[in-house]
Amino acid sequence: MSKSVLFKRFLRNPVQVGALCPSSRGLCGAIVSQVGMENAEVIVELGPGTGAITREIVLRMPKNAKFIAIELDAALCGHLRQTFPGVTVCNGSAAGIGDILDCHALSSPDVVISGLPWANFSAKLQREILESVIEHIAPGGCFTTFAYLQGLLFPSGQRFRRLLDELFSEVETSPIIWKNLPPAFVYRCRK
Repeated sequence: MSKSVLFKRFLRNPVQVGALCPSSRGLCGAIVSQVGMENAEVIVELGPGTGAITREIVLRMPKNAKFIAIELDAALCGHLRQTFPGVTVCNGSAAGIGDILDCHALSSPDVVISGLPWANFSAKLQREILESVIEHIAPGGCFTTFAYLQGLLFPSGQRFRRLLDELFSEVETSPIIWKNLPPAFVYRCRK
């Protein structure tokens, strides 16, 4: 079901959705590891799509943690709400993370996980979202996202990497996850 939902949404808006098929288990596992998930009180996921990473977050997060998933596509929000009834799914922009946290009376997130298609975004949108993350993430908090290997060939992917280095005090890159379509790697960034 997730593959067909994602494919249909991709065909409608490839820039916003950014992927033809869900992330592999290997990529999902890599993106939620080494980010302090086990001690997180507030977790935010940006661009959960059909929920491949969401599923991994739910499996690994502490029982008392608060988890909000922010998705711009209304149809995908409906799919996420049906699939993950215990997750707070908000239909909105990732740049609005502060307003969404305030609306739910939540403190700064300890972990922000992103499945957004960064290489598809303009320089302005990349900066707007990342500055909002930096502004609202807890001190010492971890922001993690992934990029497709071929994205490094494009100016927007290279610009995104420079922006991470500019805004975060620490940026770590995982080994390449070859068993993902397309191959990808994970950025782990600390405020």
